[in-house]
Amino acid sequence: MKRFMYYFVWVLFIGFVCYLGSQYYMSLKSIAQETFDNKLSFMYSLVFPVIIGMLLKLPVLVKDIKQQKKWTFDWVKLLAIGAPTFFIVTSPVLIYLIWTYTSFGKHSIFEDYLIITISTPFTTAAGIVLGYCLLDILKK
Repeated sequence: MKRFMYYFVWVLFIGFVCYLGSQYYMSLKSIAQETFDNKLSFMYSLVFPVIIGMLLKLPVLVKDIKQQKKWTFDWVKLLAIGAPTFFIVTSPVLIYLIWTYTSFGKHSIFEDYLIITISTPFTTAAGIVLGYCLLDILKK
């Protein structure tokens, strides 16, 4: 029963953070519509899933911290999972920078790719996996 309550409280906490995060995202979207500057909502939509992924791993990490073992770092997991998901999460930022600050930005393919990558659940899922992986590579 104690273990059930531990995980149940974590689920409620993560749900509350998700609720607050979505409320904040909606306020950023309304500010972006008023000011015609969507950089904050753009960056938030990329960073928030990483934070959620970290929160999903946090309950297990807290239990691992309580153990008295030596910490290790899983380089294989970082390179095999972390690097590709980091590229997927940051690719909309790279496309945005190319689109904004170079002559390649005049081509509509970059604009179309940016709209597709930022508005799909694929980038969100990759952000959650990246956040989980960042805390999962620390092992006891």
